[in-house]
This record gives sequence, C-alpha cells and structure tokens, in this order.
Amino acid sequence: MDVHHAWLVEELSADRVRILTQETQVGEPAKELTNTVPNPMINGHQEWLDGLVSRALKNKKQADS
Repeated sequence: MDVHHAWLVEELSADRVRILTQETQVGEPAKELTNTVPNPMINGHQEWLDGLVSRALKNKKQADS
C-alpha cells in the first residue's frame, strides 16, 4: 500500500490555527479500508487533531497564568 499524506498548519489572526490535510492511498489494503466501519485511518487522524487542540489549549492556559 502506498500512502501520501500532507498537512498544512497555518497560523491565523486572533490566536487561531487552520490545519488542512490531504491524503491519497493506493493498493488493495487501502481499498479494503474504505469499507471498514469505523474507519481506522479517519479515526486516527481525528485523534491526532484532537491531541493538537488539547496540547495547544494546555500551552495557552500555562502561558496565560
């Protein structure tokens, strides 16, 4: 399976961040994943994003203290 994943993290005004992602998967295992519920790739990406948000909020809280 070939997987390519790009992440663009962009700092915005007013303490905001935009994260853009794009992914491509090629191969039989990738085809099988499309029918998997829940989809482990989508869930893994969401966990990664949730972790980024959690860490950023923790860092901001510490900086504001």
